[in-house]
Amino acid sequence: MAPLTALSRLAPITVWWSESSPGIDILAGIALAGLLIPQAMAYAGIAGVPPQMGLYAALSGLFVYAIFGTSRQLAVSATSSSAAMLAALVTPMVAGDPSRYTVLASAAAVAVGLILLAGGLLRLGSASEFISKPVLKGFVFGLALTIILKQGHNFLGISGTKGNFFHQAWHVITSVREVNLWTLVLGASALALMYLLAAVAPRVPSALVALVLSTVAVSWFHLQQRGVEVVGTMHAGMPSLSWPKLSEDEAADVFVGAIGIALVLMAEALAAGRIFAAKHKYDISPNQELCALGCANVASGLIGGIVVGGGMSGTAANDSIGARTQLSTIVASLSVGLTLAFLLPAIRNLPQAVLAAIVIKAVAHLADVSTLRYYVRLRTESIWGFSVALVAVLQTGILKGLIFAVALTLVVLMGKLSKPQDSVLGELNDTGDFVDIARYPNATQVPGLLIFRPNGMLFFANATRIQNRVRELVKRTETSVHAVVLNLEASPEIDVTTLDMLQELRNELRCMGKELWFARLADPVHELFQRSGFLEVLGQEAVYGEVDAAADAFLHKSYPAPEALGA
Repeated sequence: MAPLTALSRLAPITVWWSESSPGIDILAGIALAGLLIPQAMAYAGIAGVPPQMGLYAALSGLFVYAIFGTSRQLAVSATSSSAAMLAALVTPMVAGDPSRYTVLASAAAVAVGLILLAGGLLRLGSASEFISKPVLKGFVFGLALTIILKQGHNFLGISGTKGNFFHQAWHVITSVREVNLWTLVLGASALALMYLLAAVAPRVPSALVALVLSTVAVSWFHLQQRGVEVVGTMHAGMPSLSWPKLSEDEAADVFVGAIGIALVLMAEALAAGRIFAAKHKYDISPNQELCALGCANVASGLIGGIVVGGGMSGTAANDSIGARTQLSTIVASLSVGLTLAFLLPAIRNLPQAVLAAIVIKAVAHLADVSTLRYYVRLRTESIWGFSVALVAVLQTGILKGLIFAVALTLVVLMGKLSKPQDSVLGELNDTGDFVDIARYPNATQVPGLLIFRPNGMLFFANATRIQNRVRELVKRTETSVHAVVLNLEASPEIDVTTLDMLQELRNELRCMGKELWFARLADPVHELFQRSGFLEVLGQEAVYGEVDAAADAFLHKSYPAPEALGA
């Protein structure tokens, strides 16, 4: 039984295969392919690579994830966010040699895959939660605006440009006279058609319909002669297996940039996976998910594809069309393979404007105005985290904006942890329960005893603040406090900086003729006290399991009659 359990954890396909509904899942897979094939080609355009590389990514991502992933609905293919971040990583690296672009793009997929795989093996499935939700939402909002704007030149038929969001926006505004009306009409018609079909026939693959109709329109009306850009000839055939060859400097640059991409893919895929796992009442394994995404990206890179992730739009579509297991994505992968093998030459007249429209339709929901209004209504610091991350992406670019967003989250977190709330405790109505006197006015302090509780974990960033807070409370009541009890129930462990602070605080209080006691020490804290020799210095009589035990011990000791403890 043990080998079977190990196999099922390594390859969850062995679990869900027997639970699949072939008729339903096969139909769902065909419908899913109708959505993902146009999207994969469009996202390849975002990444700056030929359309077939997006199809290679879909082919491998869908199939490999189906074997190793624990989600039954997650559709792993090229995504708008991964493609945009890939372009942001690779474009600066090929300034001197554009022919290296596709090699670097595939190498980035391999690097992202190795990072995700390592994260899964090291059980880092919770690492994606290091970015706060408002900051992540702001980053995604800015990412969506950036992607939409970058499609402007294809959608309008104008020349493209480089620079940040604001520079590109100004370029679009000043290039209005260059707009190709045929291109604009095609793009706008495709966009309107997709929104119309989504409203009246949501199960119809609207992107595929727009792709076919626009390709036919270009051929029939000879729109290419009127300045409409098309994808051009793409030779049919399956990809070959090869390892992207990089120099040491290129490999280092790709790997560093891949870390940021991996972090966003992790957050995106786990969020989508958890939503649909909860809906269908099953569990996913975050660490196995990272391994599955890692394998999918390595496979994509080795066959010449781009970075893949578990996108929300593809996954939602997979669920809405009835997929019950990953059999649907295997069928979708096979459909992509058939397209690569036989159908690519038939879509050489696919207009770039329609691919741009597919991208705009796919990412528009990421610019979530309702979430922005919600944060404004809350009137908390969340709106600042959202806004700063948004502006950072628009001003500095996608990868730099991501780094800034992560740094912002860490700064905010450290700021909160460095200023923990604290409480002075008193006994509630002679019950033996000690509570915060600020919240319970009926609670009374033990005369001569200050019971202090930091309401957060103690560590190097807040140790000095807590020390100063105790000094302040003791100074207010210097003539009446004979002992201080530190209730450390909110600190499951402490670091060396905190230990040194506590030793220093005890020495200060002793010089003032006062004692320092401890209550509710967690086992790791008690063990650190013991290993450091601090417990021996304190004596067991200064350490208590509960606050009421410390209060009772204090009341049974002889002290000069204390004055009433001040506020």
